[in-house]
Amino acid sequence: MLEKIEDAYARQFGVPPFNVSYWDPSDEFITGMLSHLEVPTLGALVSYRFSYQIKEVNPVILKLGGVADLHGGLFTPSSTSSILCVLNWLKSRKKTKIIAMCPAYFSLFQACRRFSLTIQGAYMKRRNGGFALPSPDSRIWREPSVLWLTSPVYSAGVYFSTADVLFLGDLLKSGWTVIADECLALPGHELIRKLGQHPNFVSIYSPHKGVCINGIKFSAILFNQRHLGFMERWADVWYGGIGYSSSLAIQHFLSSNFDVYLARFLQTIAQQQKMVGQLCAGDHIEMDDEALGHFVSCYFPTISSRLGNSRRFLEQLVNTTGGSIITGNRSRFSREVGFSFRINLARGGPRFQSSLARIVGYVSAQAIQDFAVTA
Repeated sequence: MLEKIEDAYARQFGVPPFNVSYWDPSDEFITGMLSHLEVPTLGALVSYRFSYQIKEVNPVILKLGGVADLHGGLFTPSSTSSILCVLNWLKSRKKTKIIAMCPAYFSLFQACRRFSLTIQGAYMKRRNGGFALPSPDSRIWREPSVLWLTSPVYSAGVYFSTADVLFLGDLLKSGWTVIADECLALPGHELIRKLGQHPNFVSIYSPHKGVCINGIKFSAILFNQRHLGFMERWADVWYGGIGYSSSLAIQHFLSSNFDVYLARFLQTIAQQQKMVGQLCAGDHIEMDDEALGHFVSCYFPTISSRLGNSRRFLEQLVNTTGGSIITGNRSRFSREVGFSFRINLARGGPRFQSSLARIVGYVSAQAIQDFAVTA
């Protein structure tokens, strides 16, 4: 629906609306960051390269926070491929019910249905500038099952609190299986560093996604070493070998330049976040104080989240502001947070700030109108 709205705008005005939520960085951001990126070269361009042929497994496991003697690693071309591999593993272990802690990555629910796995959404509570798991006495914790979570919280950039990490450890001890999609986790924030000792903890990574490099990337699934044989055998079914860009990304992740690029990326993002925080300040608008990384969200608690599904509202927003957004309900945010949308801080450039300002102004006017009606 949103793409059709954007296409109609482009036909009318000769230029597409500027999407402040889009997953790719802006051309201006790319230009500014390219001078800090040094990509290594690879010699072999012809031969197949399978996960079990990669020699850098242990260095990658260690850099992601795992333990080489404890954890096995499977390399895949993308996080989407990794999700399929993990779901296949769960099905093989007769784990037929999954509780997805929302917000969650959009493909998970459709993929579960294809595997005939039952998936149920549960919702994190937004409070004090961050997110929290449902309380320990919630009925969803009564029977051990599979918990699938995203860290940081998808499209919000907020990591789990110390209390929630301890609670996850208790769940693992009580027989739960925990799958952590940490594809956007920044180095040092990986849950495997605190939960990796549990044999029923599995985590998914894609380090370049966290620094908004989407052209070269790899994904890695880390798990207890005893599952390595199963994972490698089924990898040939789900995706086969990994391509040149994934091999290149592995080498780059292990190089010092990845760390140099990361530092510059975070510095640039922090500057953008300060500007966005000033734009998104007001009586009817909120942001997450604890957000870290390029994906953050903007919330309007007094406006119904249902507007994210309203074609009329989104058409008016796009045509009035010349900007476009991906709303929170697309990532399964709880209705309790109200209307929300994602902001990609790597979208900086001439159109970003002005488009975002108009979007915030337009939605704020709606919030004031709704507040006046209910007051």
